[in-house]
Amino acid sequence: MLVYAACILSRRVPRGCCRRWCAAPQPLVHIRSASAAEPGTRRSNGEQLWEAVSYIPFSRARLGSFFQEQPVLRNPFLEDALLRGYLRRHLPQEAVISDLCAFGERVANEVDMWGRECEVTPPQLVQFDPWGRRVDHIVTSPAWNRMKDLSAREGLVATGYERSFGEWSRVYQMSKLYIFSPSSGLYTCPLAMTDGAAKVIQSIGAPWPTDEAYSRLTTRQPERFWTSGQWMTERQGGSDVGSGTETVAVVQPDGSYKLHGFKWFTSATDADMTLTLARVRDRTGATTPGSRGLSLFYAEVSRDEDGRLRGIEVQRLKDKLGTDRCQLLSYCWMVCLHTGPLHIYYRNY
Repeated sequence: MLVYAACILSRRVPRGCCRRWCAAPQPLVHIRSASAAEPGTRRSNGEQLWEAVSYIPFSRARLGSFFQEQPVLRNPFLEDALLRGYLRRHLPQEAVISDLCAFGERVANEVDMWGRECEVTPPQLVQFDPWGRRVDHIVTSPAWNRMKDLSAREGLVATGYERSFGEWSRVYQMSKLYIFSPSSGLYTCPLAMTDGAAKVIQSIGAPWPTDEAYSRLTTRQPERFWTSGQWMTERQGGSDVGSGTETVAVVQPDGSYKLHGFKWFTSATDADMTLTLARVRDRTGATTPGSRGLSLFYAEVSRDEDGRLRGIEVQRLKDKLGTDRCQLLSYCWMVCLHTGPLHIYYRNY
């Protein structure tokens, strides 16, 4: 097939204020077509030979001929010269370097695939069973559950409390979390809540049963390991829990408390325990306003014989920028242990 092309040129006429348009003949463009011959006709030997030896790049222009190689995650510890250099100067322990190197290999070859599975398989909330009973099951992917076992075995929380390297134990722990986080599928969220809860219990020295909870939060045994939630934010939102907390705590005859309220944002709702805020009602039913009226409570998240959450209803999974693993939760009632008043002070900058 022969194609002749012509183009329209625009010229500025000297000494004038108008344009003159003209058509200029252009060189011949010779395009060979590889279309099939008409029925009843035969293509020439030249056309058949041309089709056999010629290749037109991008003949399938929707795809093209270039495909980028899939990126390969290498050992994140060995690839991070800054981290390795820092640890060589401040924590030159062979056991630390060896453990981080081995953990980096596991992250690259195993954990990263779990994280991708967590991302593409978000949690699902099953509020009712087939017979209409309220169950509030949060169904997570198998990879999410493997992350919990991994966190216990690798001591992602325990390392900071074992104090095997003294004041540098936290640096060691944070180094492991640093190389774990990008591949964790956001499992670092419940780990952060767990670490924070363990630190609170350690700091206030709360008695039983929080001492048992502390041992579970900081263990390396997967069958005993607990994660913790932190359920603070309510409908008014923000960090001003002093004026935004409406949940009330009612003392019971055995010394425990029942909490009544609505938590707008609950981190790690699938945890085994939680720390949460409420205002204690006195005998007249009154509460103390402001941050001075807040108390911190410890509660275990458990289910009854029928598999229903005790005293908790999960309203829905909350869509949130950056994560779809944040839940919305309300208390119809919840049995908690009062750990004491929590005084929160604010500084204006």
